[in-house]
Amino acid sequence: MPVMEFQILDVDYAIDNGKPVVRLFGRDLDGRSVCCFVPGFEPYFHVRAASVEGLLENLRDIPEIRRTEIVEKYEPIGYQEHPIKMLKVVVGKPKDVPAIRDEVKGFAEQVYETDIMFNNRFMIDQGISGMGWVRTCDSDGVGASQSSRSSQPVVNSEVVITSQVLPVEVAMNAPLRYLAFDIECLVDGGMPTPDHSPIIMVSLAFRPDYTGETLVLVAKKADGDGADGDGIESFDDETGMLNRFFEVVRDYDPDVILGYNSNEFDFPYITKRVEVLEAQGKQLHANIGRDNRAVFCRKTGNTTRVNVAGRIIADVLPLVRRDYSIKQYTLKNVAQTLLNIEKFDVSVKQMGEYWNDNGEKLAEFIEYARRDAVLALYLLLDLRLLDKYVALAQVSGALFQDVLYGGQSSMVENLLLREFGRRNRVIPPKPAHDGRYNAPDELKGGAVLEPVRGLQKDAVVLDYKSLYPTIMMAHNLCYSTVITDNNVGSDRSGGGSGGEGRNGGQDCGVLAQNTIRSPSGGEFVPVDTYRGIVPGILEDLLDRRTETKKMMRDVDGDEYMVLNATQYALKILLNSFYGYSGYARARLYSLVLANAVTSFGRKNISDTRNLIDETIKTVRLPDGHEFALSVIYGDTDSVFVQITSLNGEISLDDAESIGQMVAAMVSENLPDPMELEFESVARRAIFIAKKRYALWIFEKTGAGGDWKDSIKVKGMETVRRDWCGLTSKTLNKVLELVLKDGKIDESVEYVRGVVDRVRNLKVRTDSEIMDDLILTRKYNKKEESYKSKQPHITVVEKIRSRGGVVPSIGDRVPFVIVAGKGQFVDSAEDPEYVREHNLSLDVDYYIKKQILPPVERILREFGVEHETLNYDSKQKGLFDFGIDTANVARVHIKKEVKTVSRQKTLFDF
Repeated sequence: MPVMEFQILDVDYAIDNGKPVVRLFGRDLDGRSVCCFVPGFEPYFHVRAASVEGLLENLRDIPEIRRTEIVEKYEPIGYQEHPIKMLKVVVGKPKDVPAIRDEVKGFAEQVYETDIMFNNRFMIDQGISGMGWVRTCDSDGVGASQSSRSSQPVVNSEVVITSQVLPVEVAMNAPLRYLAFDIECLVDGGMPTPDHSPIIMVSLAFRPDYTGETLVLVAKKADGDGADGDGIESFDDETGMLNRFFEVVRDYDPDVILGYNSNEFDFPYITKRVEVLEAQGKQLHANIGRDNRAVFCRKTGNTTRVNVAGRIIADVLPLVRRDYSIKQYTLKNVAQTLLNIEKFDVSVKQMGEYWNDNGEKLAEFIEYARRDAVLALYLLLDLRLLDKYVALAQVSGALFQDVLYGGQSSMVENLLLREFGRRNRVIPPKPAHDGRYNAPDELKGGAVLEPVRGLQKDAVVLDYKSLYPTIMMAHNLCYSTVITDNNVGSDRSGGGSGGEGRNGGQDCGVLAQNTIRSPSGGEFVPVDTYRGIVPGILEDLLDRRTETKKMMRDVDGDEYMVLNATQYALKILLNSFYGYSGYARARLYSLVLANAVTSFGRKNISDTRNLIDETIKTVRLPDGHEFALSVIYGDTDSVFVQITSLNGEISLDDAESIGQMVAAMVSENLPDPMELEFESVARRAIFIAKKRYALWIFEKTGAGGDWKDSIKVKGMETVRRDWCGLTSKTLNKVLELVLKDGKIDESVEYVRGVVDRVRNLKVRTDSEIMDDLILTRKYNKKEESYKSKQPHITVVEKIRSRGGVVPSIGDRVPFVIVAGKGQFVDSAEDPEYVREHNLSLDVDYYIKKQILPPVERILREFGVEHETLNYDSKQKGLFDFGIDTANVARVHIKKEVKTVSRQKTLFDF
């Protein structure tokens, strides 16, 4: 059989004559679907015991153990000069591992790597990656039977049997096939239930085309506008329609199946509906996996994992949620916001009427269904939602599906497992309990300097390049370099995953004066004694990211987007290792390591401030202009340095030159590879408190490029979704007026106008401002699971009692607060219900609790009082007698603005 190269989409295994055979599913550059069988790989784990020979005797009579081997391995945590003897236990089938592990525990001190999934173990040992490319070896002499293919026959794939697969470098991605789908159900009021509500339509969208770009399957025969043709197929009943859907999936053979909220609704609904119909004696052929098996759905907490063998399942809704902060994540709102495409809607109440019509209304219903699938496809592909996950899979080595579903910890563990294996080091299983949470020690975070409050001008923002990763590299901080009691983790019976350090170090044969002592007290061996595993991984990731960013300068279009996704994936992984070390559920948990990293970070930012304020103090440009420097704020990996000209104005280019000079001087005092970089110029900045500020910043668009300005906000309501839209709009406008223009009086007048509009709101006529008063909260769990009453849960209960469409768990529930004398939570109401019944809103709540508090925190710095802002044009008072409102506003603004730093009056800005 000829050698083949293909890109890995999925990896699993089948049992052939009692032995596991690994299956790799993928697609090659010519577009051929491939399934590669690799027999001969066996599941195994490692065991540590006081006497390996004694352990061997105890394991002889366990029939599931194929063989054992005495090996020498290093333990997970702590610097060790020499490996110790362990036992490698090889078993027959992957499912045998848990039972044998439990039996072995009775004779062992610790077992290692017993919970690594068999497909992941294969990929790690073979050095191959999800979405990576592999080459098959010559299959001559491979002693595998064909039964593994016949037990779960592979569909639409070219089958290869090989003894080994090797990783190869291919720059391109294979030409993948995408299928988006959406179902419509016939309901009798309320939400559909698979036990009673049939599926009446399935809409599909394809890229590349199938028989066309789209197809809608309809579960009834229709005449006229709803008849077959133009991407429509109709059937006698639901069973015929669903069987055609499954047939299309098998025939089109997509690599990626996607939908919008498909994991939580469409997939589970279809799966359950198939069960209901089969219980009624209907024949359905729902096997759409590449191994001819059906969809598998597993509910974990509030999320559902869907798996289809050989295919990628992508739910667009959670992908959009991760990348975009939007008030409402309905498909209609997301499509309008992100694609600028209108979505035609048919309400749940109208669906029965539209379905029973065989003319224009049914045709509209079909187009409504068709658009849902099309929009899901457009969102995924036009927004390139999968690009960074492809890159994360390739860089971390994890399967693409696992990256989509899993967190950063699983990707970090994948990298660690690979490198630990190369260094002959074992890794413990994940902790089975929460005992770590009861430990008295806590992880201490980064340092935040007290800001110089108020309005500041002309500051440069300097950032540490990959601060925590470079700290770990600079100081050789790692699980493998930390000095621990007895050269292992603090708890031998706990698997060495605790990693608690000590103040000594001579048990390791390392003199105390030769160790690296962190400000938090942990000790580590220097790089000339042993190069840490994690610093080595980080150096590789950092070098690859630097090289990738260089390559981006010379390309554009799709190639640029792919490289950008790769550098972003490398950045995510770079910044994940520190957090992983302090994550209590991690396999490798070391509070000593995590605290060492942050303690060096705290010392670093303090040293930076002292260096700039007490040593550098001033800088002089080549033209002779001199500038004074002062650190006005610092947060973990950033410092804000105010520049004061001693003999003239400060241009943006001058500020950039000063920032680069200061960054270079600070970097000279740092251990390699730590580096401080110029980031941007803040023409004006408002500091309210730690981690709460707004900047009018200028950044270069590229090397030698033009300056581009924007307002950057941190810790204020403008970037938080638990405030209404009007709060964000008002605060953003105030920040723009204050930061860009220095117009305090005008910002006051703007706020007064907003308050007046809200106070005199007409629900039915002021639709724009009504929309901006809608609040949203995430519906995380069932109502009975909430310990206290919540406003959005009140709305869910009201919608249910009225027979409306109840939001799904995971949705953000929109609501407004209406006027009334009851409790606040009881005043929450569905916005559509408010419009229909012309209910009055609680304008005092919106003014006093939503609109004014955020802007007051800004304007208070300039002496603006609450009474100035809380305005009502209909209230009898001075304003009714022709007095200039701008002058009245100034009455409430203190004449003396707070003096901060070198600031004298507001007009200095």
